[in-house]
Amino acid sequence: MAINLQTLGVKLAKYREQLKESIVEVAFSTGIDATRLTNFESGQAEPTGDEVLILADHYRCDFKFFISNEQVAPFEQTETLYRAYGEDFTKEDRRAVQDFLYLCETEDFLMRELGRTTNSFTFSPTGNYFKGHGETAAARLRATLGHDDRTVPRDVYAEFRGVGVHMFRRKLGNSNISGLFIMHPIAGKCALVNYSEDLYRQRFSAAHEMAHAIFDSAQGASVSFDRPSGSDKLELRANRFASCFLMPPAFLVKLPAPNEWTEVDAQKWANALRVSCRQCPEEC
Repeated sequence: MAINLQTLGVKLAKYREQLKESIVEVAFSTGIDATRLTNFESGQAEPTGDEVLILADHYRCDFKFFISNEQVAPFEQTETLYRAYGEDFTKEDRRAVQDFLYLCETEDFLMRELGRTTNSFTFSPTGNYFKGHGETAAARLRATLGHDDRTVPRDVYAEFRGVGVHMFRRKLGNSNISGLFIMHPIAGKCALVNYSEDLYRQRFSAAHEMAHAIFDSAQGASVSFDRPSGSDKLELRANRFASCFLMPPAFLVKLPAPNEWTEVDAQKWANALRVSCRQCPEEC
């Protein structure tokens, strides 16, 4: 099958633009002449097999995507993401996101090749009480995973992967971003947690992104900030889900009233529940 050079050129240009790289920077990183790269992007030259592999490695994508004339473009969702939140992502962050998406796609491929399946978890909310959606979904997921009211989830990453969400941690320079969710056209539901945060906060962020995977996958892509707007119902729902998944209300009602806690008490219960101390009284 002949490669459609115009289609290939668009794909190469899109990746480079999303990563905010110049032709000169790509040339320096790949060792491919800048003029030749320009000709690739304009559809005036066909890369060799080695060059396709080098560019696929540089852009962290499956080489088959470049030589296919029909495959859905993985960058379509990130294009939406950057159009809405582009100023919040540095150049380094964009490469971290691309690396994350490549890991998701690779994990999906390996699981299918190895014949490994995951359990699916679906929840259909009713009514307009968004925080109630989050609480009910968290209770059902806990029950699906076999957790009773006193169980503190241990490896939330493994548990969320077990219900079909690709979840990885990557460092993002913007400390205000706690995580992001992307509906990948090939790998499906993918969530990234910013590991610039403390470990317990990362657990909450992972559960928060799990909520977006349950409720908001139709949006395609979303970014979660450390301090979201109080009027954002989707973020409030995701926060409520995360809180109830990690700290079930049936357990919390048995604790002393949070307004009576000392700092020592807050630290004690935060450690027991594996959540950040700053977050605990706020979410409880």
